[in-house]
Amino acid sequence: MVNVYEDILKSNEEKLLNLYNMDPFSATFGYGDRLSWGWKVSDFNNGTLQGGVHTLAVIVKNRLSRFDKDKLINCVKNIILAADQIRAKNGSMIEAYPGESSFCVTALVAFDLLSTIDILADDLEEDFRQQAFDIIKPMIDFITKNDEEHAIISNHLATGVAAITKWNKLTNDNNERHLSLLEIIYKHQSIEGWYKEYEGADPGYQTLCTYYLAAAYIDWKDPNLKRSLKNSAAFLKHFVHVDGTIGGLYGSRNTEVYYPGGIIALAEHIEDFGSIAKAMQIGIEEGNNLKPENIDPGNYIPFLNSYAFAALHFDQNQKALKEAEALQFSGEITFEETGIFIKHTSAYQAIVNFKKGGTVKVFDKSTGKIDIEDGGYFAALKNGKKVSTQMMTEQPIGKRQVITTFFYINESQPSPLTTIILRSLALTVFKSLFLGNLFKKMIVAMLMTGKKSAGGELMRSFDFEEEYIMISDKVSPPRGTVKVEKNNRSKAIHMASSGYFIPQTWEAPYEPKIVRFQ
Repeated sequence: MVNVYEDILKSNEEKLLNLYNMDPFSATFGYGDRLSWGWKVSDFNNGTLQGGVHTLAVIVKNRLSRFDKDKLINCVKNIILAADQIRAKNGSMIEAYPGESSFCVTALVAFDLLSTIDILADDLEEDFRQQAFDIIKPMIDFITKNDEEHAIISNHLATGVAAITKWNKLTNDNNERHLSLLEIIYKHQSIEGWYKEYEGADPGYQTLCTYYLAAAYIDWKDPNLKRSLKNSAAFLKHFVHVDGTIGGLYGSRNTEVYYPGGIIALAEHIEDFGSIAKAMQIGIEEGNNLKPENIDPGNYIPFLNSYAFAALHFDQNQKALKEAEALQFSGEITFEETGIFIKHTSAYQAIVNFKKGGTVKVFDKSTGKIDIEDGGYFAALKNGKKVSTQMMTEQPIGKRQVITTFFYINESQPSPLTTIILRSLALTVFKSLFLGNLFKKMIVAMLMTGKKSAGGELMRSFDFEEEYIMISDKVSPPRGTVKVEKNNRSKAIHMASSGYFIPQTWEAPYEPKIVRFQ
């Protein structure tokens, strides 16, 4: 196998460097959020962007740059030093709005800065290392003392685990916060293997969660963590598509982004990850998977860093990757807790989420391409509201594979007024972490987990034959409906990490060949 991850780092180096303010006379020297320091259209700095030093460190370590090494290291130092200015007084970083005090982003930046120090151990002077630790310590203190309370988001908790284990490794501290964070992750990990992302399983984000937990395992070698990751891999392998992609509308968060770092790094420790890595690399090489250079700034850094982590660990896992068995599936499997049913025949691969309105993704094995991805029914009401059958529910999975779901309201967009209110809250209410967390819970309920029924009903049944799938729909629109239609890739919840352009979706036939609607 070729180290495609190094090639991607090379092609992204200049894009990455262009995020940062390299003017030493500027008050924002070393800042990474160009919307703030460059465009000046944002009134806060997204701390996530400081984490790009992690990739720069791997570029230096693996000798991938055509630029002078000392200049790159000096750039890394300036970005780390700038984090001291961006960090809030309580030690936190923000991503979305002033006063946010984001647990996830604070943990993420701490992990990335610590990883940089670890990777460049031979190139950073001891005095600078100590200065960097002083900058990072308030972040570690914040994630040690505070919880993420608005939802169970396993990949966020995993960033904290990775940050604490890396901190303990480099400073010889004995901070046990990672144990309590892992306890939450384990408590909500399904017996089916998946890590909870809001209301269920999301294979795309599970690869991101794996990245952070893999980093923790490599530093810590805890057998309980390995056992959890092994169960995760046993679940995750079923969601590798025939074109080397993963995820979609059937997941709890709709994501289709593959984060390869943890899966590559664990290939020598857990066999299933080796098989997943081999299959997914084909998707990367054939251009089916989303690449870092094609993603928005908000997700760019953790995505690119995952590729950097893969590049760093690729060579030592070459033997395991070469010897990994190819994924081969036949028959069917049901994951009852998360509502997902998977069917393989010689003609197709089908993945259906019965607890999400019967969303379905089908691949034609004769072409290796998507036959259809169907997200259910969407309706526009007289009052201007838009509603959908595509919502996570506790719909039981029956042997006849018939589901009944309703139309739900779940759409909201910011306005000038709500932005003014949000900024006013940032200057007042959000000074209290308790009230700030309460606000986040309200936002999550409004944009993601809240389910205000609009009435109406969809009864959808599936008939899985060897060569085709028959889907029979009986739709009763809500009162006041002016338009109802079936929109293939439309999504019903707010999720900034979904809805990316995936090239092969445009290659799907206008009329599916495998799926037949009745």
